[in-house]
Amino acid sequence: MWTVSNQYAASLKDLCENRANLDEAAGQWRLLRGDVPPSETVRLTVRSGSMAPFLPVGAEIEVAPASGSECRVGDVVVFRRGDRLIVHRLLFGWGGEPGAWFLQRGDGVSPLGFVRARSILGRVVAVHEAGGACRRFDQPADRLLGVRQARRSLARIVLATLKAPARKAKRWFQRENTGSG
Repeated sequence: MWTVSNQYAASLKDLCENRANLDEAAGQWRLLRGDVPPSETVRLTVRSGSMAPFLPVGAEIEVAPASGSECRVGDVVVFRRGDRLIVHRLLFGWGGEPGAWFLQRGDGVSPLGFVRARSILGRVVAVHEAGGACRRFDQPADRLLGVRQARRSLARIVLATLKAPARKAKRWFQRENTGSG
């Protein structure tokens, strides 16, 4: 019977893990260069909680190549910011190609930001969670749920923006009325 030493098994495990990391890095590179055919997807690992609970940390996402002109409000997209790939939801869009812009934000705790349509590299079409469950997002009903989530997020942002001056004014009036006699 053939047995494998613990040291060899550990280095084989490292090699397999590094192989997965190399495959993911190759997928990222192909996505950045635009070398992914429309019929293929690239698998990436979620490394932050900015899209939690929709995309849990450690889950693998499938990204289909897509230009900004193909993406719509509610889509979860991958775009480049500096030397990182960001995965966020599109909340609002304006302008036509080639100068279109989107307002984007993660579903979790993340800052609001803008992204040019030409910076979008792909759209998330599925998530594979750690337990083995797979959720796909390529049906019209799934896109409708994405639009609803985008609208809720945008409404929260607008309400928070409108409430801030009202709270400030309320504090100012309370200060003015309490100290005078």
